Amino acid sequence: MPNPLRPLCITVLTLLAGVPAWPQTDWQVASAAVSFKIKNAGIGTQGGFSGFGGKILFDADALETSRLDASVDTKTIDTGIGLRDNHLRKEEYFDADKYPKITMKSVRIVRAGGNAFTGTFQLTIKAVTRKVDIPFTFVQSGNAARLKGDFIIDRRAYGVGKNHFTLSDNATISIDLRLAKPPA
Repeated sequence: MPNPLRPLCITVLTLLAGVPAWPQTDWQVASAAVSFKIKNAGIGTQGGFSGFGGKILFDADALETSRLDASVDTKTIDTGIGLRDNHLRKEEYFDADKYPKITMKSVRIVRAGGNAFTGTFQLTIKAVTRKVDIPFTFVQSGNAARLKGDFIIDRRAYGVGKNHFTLSDNATISIDLRLAKPPA
């Protein structure tokens, strides 16, 4: 006796075989800027990190399969003052020798409207991982795109510095990526 579910199973398997596990757009990072701002003694202090690495698999029409994973090298912290940078690399702050990377991995991405999105990420600093929602824009023009977002974290939640009367608890993080589609 023929199996009545066989045609349905063949159809489902055929459809699944044609669906990629990741979106079709695997973006290459042409340039990356990861910066921060924090108040120290009431004065705005800013800096950034380099050594950006990651995988940007993003399709605005297939958010359920899009994925944004990134990292920066903690040793690359640059505030424009070498003595301060060396101090921030030490154990009390980023402990760059023990924790060489700050990482973030997307958990979920939703459209907020137009080119605006909100991603839920697992952000890891000094082996402390917390979920953080990051609003960002993704604007594509042909084979190029720009992903840009800003968010605020409490540095103490990640063990970066102790309670300080003069140092703000909150830091604003900015990410600005210029992306390109890889050559075919």
